[in-house]
Amino acid sequence: MCGITGGIGPSAPQHSLLDAQLKSIEHRGPDDTGTYVNNGIGIGMCRLAIVEIAAGKQPATDAAEQIRIVWNGEIYNYRELRTELEARGVHCRDTSESEVVINLYLEFGLDFINKLNGMFAIAIHDARDRSLHLIRDRMGKKPLWISQLSDGTLFFASEVRALMLARPDRTLRTDMIAEVMQYGYINSPNSAFNEIHQVPPASVVSWRDGKITTATYWTADFETKVTIPYEEALETTKELIEAAVSRRLISERPIGSFLSGGYDSTVVTAYMAKLMKEKVQTYSIGFHSAAFNEAHHAKQVANYLGTNHHEEILSPDPALVIEKISHVLDQPFADSSIVPTYLLAKFARENLIVALGGDGGDEVFGGYDRYLATPVMQKINPFIGLARVGLNLAGKKSMGGSRKINRVRSQLSPKASLAARYSSILSLTQPQELFTLLNPKIYSNKAETAYINQFDAGNLFSLDRMIRSDFSAYLPGDLLVKVDIATMANSLELRSPLLDVNVIEWGVSLPRKYKIAGFETKHILKDVARSLVPAELIDRPKMGFGIPRAEWLRTGLKEMLIDTLTDSTATQRGWFESSEVKRVIDIHMAGDDKDNLLWPMLMLELWARTWLD
Repeated sequence: MCGITGGIGPSAPQHSLLDAQLKSIEHRGPDDTGTYVNNGIGIGMCRLAIVEIAAGKQPATDAAEQIRIVWNGEIYNYRELRTELEARGVHCRDTSESEVVINLYLEFGLDFINKLNGMFAIAIHDARDRSLHLIRDRMGKKPLWISQLSDGTLFFASEVRALMLARPDRTLRTDMIAEVMQYGYINSPNSAFNEIHQVPPASVVSWRDGKITTATYWTADFETKVTIPYEEALETTKELIEAAVSRRLISERPIGSFLSGGYDSTVVTAYMAKLMKEKVQTYSIGFHSAAFNEAHHAKQVANYLGTNHHEEILSPDPALVIEKISHVLDQPFADSSIVPTYLLAKFARENLIVALGGDGGDEVFGGYDRYLATPVMQKINPFIGLARVGLNLAGKKSMGGSRKINRVRSQLSPKASLAARYSSILSLTQPQELFTLLNPKIYSNKAETAYINQFDAGNLFSLDRMIRSDFSAYLPGDLLVKVDIATMANSLELRSPLLDVNVIEWGVSLPRKYKIAGFETKHILKDVARSLVPAELIDRPKMGFGIPRAEWLRTGLKEMLIDTLTDSTATQRGWFESSEVKRVIDIHMAGDDKDNLLWPMLMLELWARTWLD
């Protein structure tokens, strides 16, 4: 695992810039650094050594010194690929993954990407035609950012903070404020700045003579479905997940798992326990607030599987945690589950360098309740407003209202399409709330329009349409950003077997009835889990990995919230209507949860103070 940076063209980075950039992202790779600068090309890396430690130095080059690469990630099938190369008469000079990648490129050109099973962000400089190729893995697990100057120079880096050093002339993309307020993140290919963009997942950006082209090398096939009996599909699912876990156990450094006690992490950990000779090291955290503590569920699963379990129940100072995380996030990000993810990674890093997690299970196997609710709500769309009156009465009778009631209330209005309904369900803040909160000069619906257009493309059934949307937006824009930033900030590598390409392609090929059976979501994966541990340990309502956000904003974060959102710095920035901000704060402090509005506002302002001011 590494952090990478570099550039090509007339203004390519020299050693001083590369060194400064690598210093800014050294948390991604504290074990080693390396740079190469020559004739309009400069590349560098900082390394977290995990496999082939002795042979894995970067930048790496071929024998003729025509090809040089730096890259971030893991190629889980690199040993099989080395065997394939040797069968073709290609000699690999050492055992490193880099040597395999270079020889695959020399042998197959850019088509080699389709052979890779892993998570990766790869930069390949080919001196033969003075080209640079930037490659990002299929699901976008590893980040890769780019920026091009007017003279044609192209910069790249693993994190935006490194590109900021190359682009002091960057300007704020104000459309992102409404995007973060609504969805909680900035989706590919955009960033918070007009001059910086993401390489999209499953894409190659190629530079030659000052011009760049972007090509997609993989898309999930949602149209072709398998037609086999359920029991056969279940056995194949087990085999593919076990193989995916097995591939991810390659490590020369301490390895363990994140265990929540839910279906996804239980499946991953159970297969680790089956495959590993030594006891699995499992890690979980919880909060003293019972509604946000599932650590006891994890402990029960760990006891059954016989793991060496590590548990930490936290009562953190919210202000100190948020202050730390605001410096970790170089892009605005408002998914509050980054807090427990960061704390779990920090805890696990005391003993581990590599951890496996259950990310992707909900997307691949249809696990979200919204996959059930969205089509139903759209079917009753003409009558849905009738429920609002009753819910408003319920809200008044409750203790000042609650997040759940507010959440349901936000959906009690007709939507123009399934896409608009799904966008609304995923939104932290509804468009009408945004219109009131944001300065009219800042308000934008571009992100929502782009989301709906992407959702509507093609001809798919509703479940596949929702999963495809999560594949292209929520998963790479939110969940994978969260786990990458939280783990790499602690110099910890996280691997996700349920996002193995073979598991993904199998999962999307399964018919709806194998994923959603009656009112049970994620049906087939739950049956996998039940075959590994007793059902009573895992058959429980989904909790999610959250924090007592509303409570924190009234208590430990109250002073930070009010000071940050109402002082002169915030009001002069002019992103939000000051009177409306104060009104929302007052409503929340009175007991009616408005953390869905206050949290993204707070995270945006903290980001601005860290990275703009």
